Amino acid sequence: RMGLLVFSDLNADVLRQGLVKEVQVVNCELNDEGVPIDADCMVYFSDKRVLSIHCSFKHPLNQTVNIFGTGSEYTATISDVILPRKGEHLEISLSKQYLIGYDQICCQEGKILQASNTHVQEVCMWHNFAKWTQKIDEESSQAAADVENEKWWGGSSDEVKAANDIASYSLHTQIVLDGLMESIQKGGVRIQL
Repeated sequence: RMGLLVFSDLNADVLRQGLVKEVQVVNCELNDEGVPIDADCMVYFSDKRVLSIHCSFKHPLNQTVNIFGTGSEYTATISDVILPRKGEHLEISLSKQYLIGYDQICCQEGKILQASNTHVQEVCMWHNFAKWTQKIDEESSQAAADVENEKWWGGSSDEVKAANDIASYSLHTQIVLDGLMESIQKGGVRIQL
């Protein structure tokens, strides 16, 4: 889901227009029950950008996510995706590497984005869920859903829009995961979505 958020520039309408075209698992290891425990995956986007993913249960102390891909200016490192961090702020590190001096010297610059962490993430999740469902209840009787365009609930408030966007990201995340599982079952071929 993180990759879909980054590559869609946090715009669910871009995602809904067919942003993800193909997926492929290039290397994986399955446990005895056929569940992937280590996988290297590729997600191909419509604008010729590619997201590479390494997901593993074999690396138990890795609790960060690095998001990078072709066409992106920065690599993002998020350190609280598995276990929420304590403290007033969460940090997302952005780094950019480039070559200078006849492409012989590699330079790096970086910046840190901070987000408030004054409330426990689970509390924020339930708080947002309550706001969204209340607005959906209030507005959906007055405005029709448009499922074909992934507008699951009718309404025009920011809360209903956010609920529709989160639902679309969840749906497309599941579509990507289903495609990756199909790729595993078919020996690592590219799967069109």
